Amino acid sequence: MAHADKPIGNPLGETLASPSSYAPEVLFPIARDPARKAIGLSDQLAMHGFDHWQAFELSWLDKNGKPCVSVAELYFDCNSPSIVESKSLKLYLNSFNHERIQSIDLLRATIQSDLETASGSAVEVIVHSLSDYRLLMAKNFAPSVGRGALRVDLDQFPLIDQAVPLDASILKVSRLVKQQGQDNTAVEKRYVSDLFRSNCPVTNQPDWASIEIKVSGVEIEESSLLSYLCSFRNHQGYHEECAERIFVALSHQCKPESLQVSMNYLRRGGLDINVYRSSSPVAYTEKRGRDVRQ
Repeated sequence: MAHADKPIGNPLGETLASPSSYAPEVLFPIARDPARKAIGLSDQLAMHGFDHWQAFELSWLDKNGKPCVSVAELYFDCNSPSIVESKSLKLYLNSFNHERIQSIDLLRATIQSDLETASGSAVEVIVHSLSDYRLLMAKNFAPSVGRGALRVDLDQFPLIDQAVPLDASILKVSRLVKQQGQDNTAVEKRYVSDLFRSNCPVTNQPDWASIEIKVSGVEIEESSLLSYLCSFRNHQGYHEECAERIFVALSHQCKPESLQVSMNYLRRGGLDINVYRSSSPVAYTEKRGRDVRQ
């Protein structure tokens, strides 16, 4: 598959036609470091996790010219030097539409190589047939609760009036004190909400997400947490930046024994992006199942 080598700028906000042939040069990396410095993320705060992308508009031609369609899952480690801008990824995947490709293995390997070049780190790529993905979707539709986790639905609680956007000082926290003779295993609470909205920093179009916050060692007062999350409603930030801003704020303000922030964003342009940040290592297999809004 021949292609041009000249890279393009950020395509977000531009009116661009999909490439007519294989075009890895359209992939546009965005360095993670500037956003992390802006939110005060330091090396002293342990943060693990990954970004899980699902691509539902992957299509190409087989060796005889017959169209094929699949669903691809893409896993980026949160420590990769760069993220890949989502519109550039859509354009890149569309560039396969008229390419004859000998096998799914070749397609998968090509996508993996190009994304590793763009992100500067290892990327795991899985290409599912539609029949396989239907079985996977049926098996993993509902989000997992997690062993020992107590679920709290934040959306039933009222908001605090006049909350200052992105001001984590609004959070009210109580620390759980273990009584003598109690199991030393920290009780984990799982706070969930479907009300999160932020905005694209380039187009200012809304990005919607369902969010799960798991903490141990503390309890967060529900209205204060929901008010903080809803204060992102007019914030302009990429998906990854929003998740990391929340992770840093909760780490500093609440000081939990453990913390995990999981954000499942609604699909746009055939892509959904799911961001996981955790105080301890988290495997790709621990991703949440699809929910009703995805």
